[in-house]
Amino acid sequence: MKRIWTLASKDFLETRRDRLALLFTVVMPLAFTAFFGLMFGGGSDRLPLAISSADHGAPATQLVSALARSGVVKTEMMTKDDAEKAVDDNKVAAALEIPAGFSAALAAGRPAELTLVSTAGSSGAQTVQTEVSALAGPLAAGERAAQAAVAVAGTPPGGDSGASAQDLKDAALLMARPLAAQSLAQPVATVRVVEAGTAAGQIPNGFVLSSPGMLVNFILFSLLTAGIALIQERRNFTLQRLMTTRVRRWELIAGKAVGMFALTFVQQIILIGAGQLLFGVDYLRDPAALLLMMVALSLFASTLGLLLAAVLSSEQAMIATTVIVSMSVAALSGAWFPLEITGPAFQFVGHLLPTAWILDGLRGIIVRGFGVADVLPAFGVALAWSAALFALAVWRFRLSD
Repeated sequence: MKRIWTLASKDFLETRRDRLALLFTVVMPLAFTAFFGLMFGGGSDRLPLAISSADHGAPATQLVSALARSGVVKTEMMTKDDAEKAVDDNKVAAALEIPAGFSAALAAGRPAELTLVSTAGSSGAQTVQTEVSALAGPLAAGERAAQAAVAVAGTPPGGDSGASAQDLKDAALLMARPLAAQSLAQPVATVRVVEAGTAAGQIPNGFVLSSPGMLVNFILFSLLTAGIALIQERRNFTLQRLMTTRVRRWELIAGKAVGMFALTFVQQIILIGAGQLLFGVDYLRDPAALLLMMVALSLFASTLGLLLAAVLSSEQAMIATTVIVSMSVAALSGAWFPLEITGPAFQFVGHLLPTAWILDGLRGIIVRGFGVADVLPAFGVALAWSAALFALAVWRFRLSD
């Protein structure tokens, strides 16, 4: 193992000293991330929701506040006419209308209706509807629970304060509402629902689209430097001279693969950190799941780079092939544009590649809070590809031209 780490460290240090490698591994990915992120909709991945409220009661106000804090929708208060016009002009995914008497109906225990205006067939509107229902349901239940608690406790006597029975009831409700809401927010049993692919009703945009996409694109492109170095070492007989030492053939191949893995993994750390800090992409919602996707991407990229360097015999061939392969794989995998906007055939072809699965996993972590169990299929696909590529690389690996 010591010889493997020595060989890997040597390759990593050589790449780190290469200023051109810095351009391709850090500067260009960040520039393209900013360019594509701004072109495809900026930094917010929340769905725009217009709200018009004719009710100023406590439940209506609480619903508006809960939607404003939501990670799914981005709210904007409008008049009823402006909200409906915004839907017609496709400026918002939907418009929520809170009618007058909404709070009073909840207080009286009567059905309270909300109106959601949307374009027929809009997947984004379906996501908004789910979020509104998820927030309005517990709010209504909490209001009824608070009403029931006050009714069971009864109205305390007014004493000498001069307060009316209604004033005392309102004060009791004011105290009961947050307690009921807190109890409902922390249920004993919960059900977690995770939507995948197009069923989620959200097409990646902004930096959620560009940051993981450019990460995959340039991780593959960065193999150019390491691959060329391996070809040069084979042409100037460095690999043959290494074999005169105690280094074995499998250790030499493993050292080259580990060096490429380390290069791509460190590059991911830099680009993911920049995406989190500079572009507001929430990669760290589940660090364990993120680590699995990083390992999967580095495994695939390093074994692919090792195979290309083992098969190709010149620097020019390595440059041309790396550019073609990295760009083709990135495009087919949804790195440049979301696969959700393509047809079923294109999506099927794209998901023959592990990078499409890895991108699904990364964007699932960012947008939907995927955990380890949710990204395991993507990790399995990448692991199978990596094993096959490594076997081919070992078979074709040669010490000299």
